[in-house]
Amino acid sequence: MITSKDVFAKRKEGKFDEAYQMALELMKNPEPDQRNIKALAWCIISLIKRDASLVHQQNLPYYSEQLGKLNIDPSDELLTNKKQDAIKLCTPNGLEIQKAKNFSKEGRHQESVNLFRKILNDGDHSEDVQTGFAWELYHLAKTMIDQEPPNFNGSKKHLNDYFKLQVDKPSLLHTCFLQLADKLAKENKLKMGIFARIWGLENLRPEDYEPYKTDDGNVFPSLAERIVLRASKDAVTRSSEEDLNYILPFINECIIKFPENLWLKYRKAGTLLSIGQNDEAISLGLEVVKNKFNEYWAWELLGDIHKQNSPETALSCYCKSLLCSKDINFVRKVKIKLAELLIEIKDFPRAKFEIEEVITYQVQNKKRVSDSTELLRAQEWYEETSAAASNTEFYDSHAPSAEELLYSNLPWIDGVVGECYTIDDKPNKPRRKLYIHSSSIPFEVSVPESKVLISGLKPGMGIKIKGEKDEDNRFHVYTLKKRDTATDWDIFEEHIGVVDHVNKQKEVIHFIVGPYVDGVIRFSELEDSFLEGDAIAVRIHKYKSKRGSRYHTFTANKTTKPIPKSILKSFEEEVRVIDGMGFTIEEGIFIPPPIVKDKNIKDGDEVSGKAIINFNKKKLEWGWKAISIDNVSSF
Repeated sequence: MITSKDVFAKRKEGKFDEAYQMALELMKNPEPDQRNIKALAWCIISLIKRDASLVHQQNLPYYSEQLGKLNIDPSDELLTNKKQDAIKLCTPNGLEIQKAKNFSKEGRHQESVNLFRKILNDGDHSEDVQTGFAWELYHLAKTMIDQEPPNFNGSKKHLNDYFKLQVDKPSLLHTCFLQLADKLAKENKLKMGIFARIWGLENLRPEDYEPYKTDDGNVFPSLAERIVLRASKDAVTRSSEEDLNYILPFINECIIKFPENLWLKYRKAGTLLSIGQNDEAISLGLEVVKNKFNEYWAWELLGDIHKQNSPETALSCYCKSLLCSKDINFVRKVKIKLAELLIEIKDFPRAKFEIEEVITYQVQNKKRVSDSTELLRAQEWYEETSAAASNTEFYDSHAPSAEELLYSNLPWIDGVVGECYTIDDKPNKPRRKLYIHSSSIPFEVSVPESKVLISGLKPGMGIKIKGEKDEDNRFHVYTLKKRDTATDWDIFEEHIGVVDHVNKQKEVIHFIVGPYVDGVIRFSELEDSFLEGDAIAVRIHKYKSKRGSRYHTFTANKTTKPIPKSILKSFEEEVRVIDGMGFTIEEGIFIPPPIVKDKNIKDGDEVSGKAIINFNKKKLEWGWKAISIDNVSSF
């Protein structure tokens, strides 16, 4: 009796016709099983492949129809795909399409493109042909971009040919062409604002919004973020309202998905500004400046936003921008914008100073003087006006008005002036520590000494501060002033903690006030000596280090005040001893091996003592650790 195994064996011998007849016999069973169906399907596929390469192909339509009727289990992906490939071979251009695909597998993409193009021009516009042709255009375009030197024009031609085809969207194929466009736009060889609209940003896939992660752990923005940023920048540059209105919803979507990406907010502000929605752009402009306080381009953006409705505000923003950077290669556009505002208020000497600085730079660096600059120089007042010697004092006097935009609605926060210090590689730029009130423990920030313009400045003096934290949790001080206080250092509260370790070798003690609030103090900084378990009264502040947040002690003294039960408690429990380590049964208090050995604690003993709150680094959780044992009872 013939079985499916016999059919597969005969097919493996290359005797396709005999195997086919055997499979037909098996299919005469009223209810053929999947093994018999698969056997016949593989026989037909082999016959189609053989006959497709022959001159006489009269049986192909019959084979195709027969194969198409077979009910193959969808879970068998290999057979399902091979079935579809075989049926495609039976089409009028099946052999030519297969030949083009084989060219592709061999890396002969130009020959594959030529053959697909011929098939398409001969009238076969099937999905298989158009999709295959599109993939080959992609391979050629990518090769042209990656080669040295790149052939950008050739690559763009293939992108144009792609848009003439009808392919599935969204799809991996469609995304691949977007990736090519991203590379071209990066080299300024493509206007992404136009391309994005033609490509259709609504075709972005969920995968396109996923950040790119390298093998070494670096994370880069997703394709969607990069495209939206490039498209909006290009559309703003060209002042294309149509492109900007199209891109804006996608900027909003990316901001929702990636709220930490400040560049998206920067581009959205520029987009809103370009379509005349200045008021809507103000909050975004302020957010950008708060996070990039020392960047000239952030203040330039804020000036651009205010220019139409408040020229005075714009002027102060441009002044602040010019204080952030002295590199005229970067700020020359800001200088021209400031000159235009100075002309409006007829401050011609200062306007001429800005214009002449730009012209001198452009001439010396053999750059073309911009049209906007030439128009200003051609005005009637220019020749009869002497330029100001410098505008630096003008910048200094107007920049504070711009800074007020950031903190006008912020509350005053109590603070204290700290010590002045210098960094080794910047000895001429002294900085000042400031301590800022926060719940119960002040935190430390540092600002240039020149920013603390207070008479009679001394450590401990009370001040009021306006500032806030940015997206990276860094606190920016915008302004400060003297605060009347009865005593110095008044924001430092006393906290009662416990000494949990004394290191005589290193001559330091370690104390703890609460979970994640602890510190180290040198013996030389202490007036008293301490033992483990002693109460300690400290005044501390929080500061940032390379290892994260840390606490520094301002004062530390012995105290008779009770230690909070949240950090030190008494206990009396039965103990389980494992490998020299003790654990109380009820609360799981850890008893270190030295104490277990010293007190001769055995499994099942009942002990009483004191335990201190303790962080378990292995379990990454807080627990309790015994620091003393008062009594051990054995049963």
